[in-house]
Amino acid sequence: MIGSFQSMQKHVRTDSSRTVANVQVRLVVSDLTGTIRVTDLMLQGGSIATVWTGHASEITWSFDG
Repeated sequence: MIGSFQSMQKHVRTDSSRTVANVQVRLVVSDLTGTIRVTDLMLQGGSIATVWTGHASEITWSFDG
């Protein structure tokens, strides 16, 4: 049986003068009985964390300049 679903957004400050070589995500849990399933991880540019995902045709146009 599937339990409740919870969406989480987190803003991570970065240094815009540098590039990202890799990303490590660590899930730390304490005092838990049960199962945690991480189903999706989305990295998104910008200063506001959203759950918006563009259509493939929109994403292509956004990189055309």
